Amino acid sequence: MSMRAIRILVLSAFCLATIPVSRASDDVDYLTQIKPLLEAKCYACHGALKQEGRLRLETLSLMTEGGDSGAALVARDAAGSLILERVTADEDYRMPPADEGSALKPDEIALLRRWIEQGAVAPEEPVPDSPTAHWAFQRIERPAVPASSRPGESGTGDNKPARAASHANPIDALLGAKHAELNLQPQQPAERSLLIRRVYLDLIGLPPSLEQLHDERPYGRIVDELLASPHHGERWGRHWMDVWRYSDWYGLGAQLRYSQKHMWRWRDWIVNSLNDDKGYDRMIQEMLAGDELDPDNPDVVAGTGFLARNYYLFNRTTWLDQTIEHTGKAFLGLTMNCCKCHDHKYDPLSHVDYYNFRAIFEPHQVRLDPVPGVTNFEKDGLPRVFDDHLDAETFLHKKGDPSKPDKDITITPHVPAILASFQPEIQPVELPPVAYAPAVRDYVQQDFLNTADAAISSAEKELAAAKKTLAMSPAEKAASEESTTAEFAFTDKFDQPNPEAWDIVGKGWEYRDGALLQTTATRDVEFARFKHPLPRDFEVSCQFTTTGGSTYKSVTFRFDESEDRKYANYVYASAHGPGPKVQVAYTRDGSQNYPGDGRVAKPIKVGEVQTLKFAVRNNLVNVWWNGEFALAYAVPDRQPEGHLSLSGFDATVAFDSIDIRTLPADAELTPPKNKVAPSPKDAATAVKIAEAKLKAAKAHRASLDATIAAEKAKYDSPDMADDAKKSLAITAARLEAESDLATATYERAAAGADTKKINAAEAKIVAAKKKLADADSGSYTALRASFKALETPEHKEPDYPTVYPSTSTGRRLALARWMTSRDNPLTARVAVNHVWMRHFGTPLVESVFDFGLRAGKPLHADVLDYLAVEFIESGYSFKHLHRLIVTSEAYQRSSATLMADDSTLKADPGNKYYWRMNVRRMESQVVRDALLQLSGTLDPQLGGPSVSVGNASKRRSLYFKHSRDDQDKFLTMFDDADLLQCYRRSESIVPQQALALANSKLSMTQAELIAARISQNVSSADNVGFVNTAIETLLCRTATDDEQTACLEFCVQLQSLLRQNEAVVDAEVSSRVRTRLIHSLLNHNDFVSVR
Repeated sequence: MSMRAIRILVLSAFCLATIPVSRASDDVDYLTQIKPLLEAKCYACHGALKQEGRLRLETLSLMTEGGDSGAALVARDAAGSLILERVTADEDYRMPPADEGSALKPDEIALLRRWIEQGAVAPEEPVPDSPTAHWAFQRIERPAVPASSRPGESGTGDNKPARAASHANPIDALLGAKHAELNLQPQQPAERSLLIRRVYLDLIGLPPSLEQLHDERPYGRIVDELLASPHHGERWGRHWMDVWRYSDWYGLGAQLRYSQKHMWRWRDWIVNSLNDDKGYDRMIQEMLAGDELDPDNPDVVAGTGFLARNYYLFNRTTWLDQTIEHTGKAFLGLTMNCCKCHDHKYDPLSHVDYYNFRAIFEPHQVRLDPVPGVTNFEKDGLPRVFDDHLDAETFLHKKGDPSKPDKDITITPHVPAILASFQPEIQPVELPPVAYAPAVRDYVQQDFLNTADAAISSAEKELAAAKKTLAMSPAEKAASEESTTAEFAFTDKFDQPNPEAWDIVGKGWEYRDGALLQTTATRDVEFARFKHPLPRDFEVSCQFTTTGGSTYKSVTFRFDESEDRKYANYVYASAHGPGPKVQVAYTRDGSQNYPGDGRVAKPIKVGEVQTLKFAVRNNLVNVWWNGEFALAYAVPDRQPEGHLSLSGFDATVAFDSIDIRTLPADAELTPPKNKVAPSPKDAATAVKIAEAKLKAAKAHRASLDATIAAEKAKYDSPDMADDAKKSLAITAARLEAESDLATATYERAAAGADTKKINAAEAKIVAAKKKLADADSGSYTALRASFKALETPEHKEPDYPTVYPSTSTGRRLALARWMTSRDNPLTARVAVNHVWMRHFGTPLVESVFDFGLRAGKPLHADVLDYLAVEFIESGYSFKHLHRLIVTSEAYQRSSATLMADDSTLKADPGNKYYWRMNVRRMESQVVRDALLQLSGTLDPQLGGPSVSVGNASKRRSLYFKHSRDDQDKFLTMFDDADLLQCYRRSESIVPQQALALANSKLSMTQAELIAARISQNVSSADNVGFVNTAIETLLCRTATDDEQTACLEFCVQLQSLLRQNEAVVDAEVSSRVRTRLIHSLLNHNDFVSVR
């Protein structure tokens, strides 16, 4: 036997994996015991989809016919059956191979042997069709509309005569033919008010007002008006946001990990596209390849948010897997994800198909482009995709493992082979400069210039203000008047008592081990006061250790302290556990003040040596902690004579040394954050800083002009000589360096005494001077007009590429055109199925995202195909499709089973044949929006940035942030859209929903507003009128007698109870009763149901 034959038989034997096979009788049944094994384990390689060695195993005749190696089995000859031989072979040849699955168990081998020895009995079965014959893979053709007929409306019993019935709508003709065939009696049209509510909720997602409910115009005109409403795009935008997995960005803290910032721009693209009735084919093309289709049109490129939403920081493979899976499911109804690790077990999709499909997306990346009026990408931007890595290779991953690429298999960008006959040729797309060099866009350049001009204007105002302050400052005192003391300097090592310098108050002080110790943890009642007067401007540096304490563990340095200690300014360092800090504070009239601007957190710990330094000039205090600048604060005032003292507050302290001296006149201090009248010296310094800031702003403006000129020459002036372009580049480089130098010089002037800022500014000055010396290279930085998403977590810094590839691969555009080809059998069917499901509550194809072989031909395939062709031939118009559906008799029928024909109800209790309308539940967004609409508080504004979740906003619910970290609690109670996958929302009825409507602040507030709104037209004494109006407003129907009676009894009883409550005045009784009634009606099942 050849090795090829052995391999074929080995593959065959793989079918027989472990499934329990115990049986009471020795007879082996093929249908219940053998066929399930073959179906579960063998058909993937030896079935209709795939035939390794041309061997198929779906029927006994195919098994005995065999493949390239002959018959797989011989009846009654187990020893001569090669399939059994391979199952029991040595490990090297045994099937399944060790790396594919476990060997068959002994009882499974025995079962197979018995079946063969018993004659391999199996019933005759037809050979399954080729997968290419699957209904969903056939070209969509318009079915013939039958001569309309439906059961007669006269007569009784099960044998009602059928008569011809004219149907203006082909949906009704197609459904009516089945009704006539099965003798099903359709329900009558729905009550007008319920139909109006139904179509309002379906087309715009908002309930009608009473005026709209009583609109007597023809139904078709109302439909047209609703389709023309801007709220239609909001309603159906939310539906498609489910399917296309809309999500705002989320991550950890400020780190973006999923989706993209400003994703609301894609949401607005969806809404606007639907309102404009943009063709679905065009929408798909813009979502998959808007950057290749119309690269210089931001309104088109915004559609690529569909792809940008799949961004995932930590794993590119996961990112692409999500893209592949949901592109396949959303547009094609194909579960491409099922062939990532191996050939698809059910559909004709191979392992290679998956990676060919991935290759289409391999080059693309995500970025934010600027939008008019904004240059800060944190504030706004356009999330979009583009092809970045044009030469990126795609490899097949063995068993789907990215660490095991198979480089022997050639992967090329391609659609699934079974549907590839009409794939267009992939052609690279040459991009215009505005697409690959965003900085050359006119509005981008103008925005940068406007920002620069605003900076100049602001700097001019600051300079004018600084000069005005300087002019109003008192003249500097003469040196002889500056201080009553000469230059002062004092140092104490605390190695011995110094009574001439320190007045020690309290018994807890002692000199020991070369330090002054405060051994008792008091609250400022013990202190060491410095006896010498201080200069007006001075600095103190003290080394100490907080050795213990009770709560605050603070070490305090007071200055300007009065004899009675009711006036002082001071600095302290606290090792208090919850929030160690350095604080500038002050005491006035014995009251302590701890300003927020005067504190900074520092890791101060008990037992560690600390160095605290502070400098005082007039009212300004600068503090350093362990050599690093900590804070600047201006105390409200100073007194001319006061003391310096040291103390612990709830602390024991070891003071090691202190240095006190006059603050040098040229010492630079950092200005305070809090406002205070500056000294003449500080005012003069402020003028110098403002002058430097203005110079830097003007230098930046000049640099921008030069950069823009050089960029325009590079990209927009093909006829300009190279020497001229080089000259412009050199000018741009020189002015950029001069701008950098002016900015660094300003930063140095503004650094004050902050050592870190000083060092950073001086380093920038050195770099700017070097850059200026190298300006002849013509190397300059283009405008930061785009922000590229980080490709991996290792890319820590923001990436602002100045130029991207000038060519796009065209792969995604070819894919989009293939999807929207008239020959594509899936795209239109999948879309129509989604639309039908959201109108009728049930889809025509149950598996809405899987149209593969497991999706049997739908019961109403003719309706699906008719609508799909109509959809295509209307230019993929959703509004045309909606109009056709909602004007059908099927849509307009009553949903009630009351008064339904008994035989029809028994024959089709599940309404598979749409003889009545289905009752549906409102989605979460519709419940909330309806509450706001009925109360008159709904904000009708369209579009814009996502709003924070919560009850405070009155915007429509689709504008709430929607991500893993941002989900409105009220909406989650009513089956909100799942972020990961939401092709079909679940419909649950759970107690939490009733609780949300009964107890939430939203429903209680809106109930009060609704009651007040209705009461404007109904007197407080007219309970009957209020009840009837309330039910008609909320439920869009007339109250039944029982409902009216129950509501009136409720009102009477509650009025009585409230009047017994002395705290409730009579004027409030009526409003409270009505609010409670509305609140109760909001919990009526008819309110949250679409009937």
